Amino acid sequence: MKINLTRFILGASLLLAGGSVFAAGEAVLSPAKRQQALDRGKTLVATREIVPATANPFYPAAFAEAVAAMGRASTGTETTSTTTTAPTGPRNDRDLLRAIAASLKPSGYIVLGGQPSVSFGQKRVKAGGILTITFEGNQYTLEIVSIDRTNFTLRLNREEFTRTLK
Repeated sequence: MKINLTRFILGASLLLAGGSVFAAGEAVLSPAKRQQALDRGKTLVATREIVPATANPFYPAAFAEAVAAMGRASTGTETTSTTTTAPTGPRNDRDLLRAIAASLKPSGYIVLGGQPSVSFGQKRVKAGGILTITFEGNQYTLEIVSIDRTNFTLRLNREEFTRTLK
C-alpha cells in the first residue's frame, strides 16, 4: 500500500508539474527532477491546519441565543452575548420589556398545523408558550401572547409589548 501511494504521489506531482514520467529520449528522470517532483507532491498532500471562519453561516448567533434561553450550554463557538451592560437607573417593567424585546432576534415565522409560531434559531414558540431568557445577568420568563404574520406580542408580569418580525 505504501509503494502505491508513493507512485501515486510521484505520478500526480509530475503531471501537475507539466511533465510526464518519461521524457523524450530518457527512460528515467534525473535525480534532481525526481526530487523536485516528490517535494511538490508532498506539499500538495501535506495536512494543513484548518482555520475557522470568524462567523459560521451554519451556526447563526440567533441559535446560540435560543439555546442559551432554553438554559442549555451551547456546543458551538459563540461570538455574541445576550447580556448587555447594566442600566444606569431603576427601570419599570414596561421599559425592561421593551429592552428585552429589542434584544430578541427571531429567525422566522412558521405555521404548523394551523397554529402560527415564532422561531428563535431551532426553538419554536407558539402563542401562549413561554420563553426564558437571560438579559443583563438576570433570567426572565416571557409569555408569547399572540403571533401574527408581521409581529408578535410579549408579556412580562402584567406588561405587554408588540414587536415586529424582521
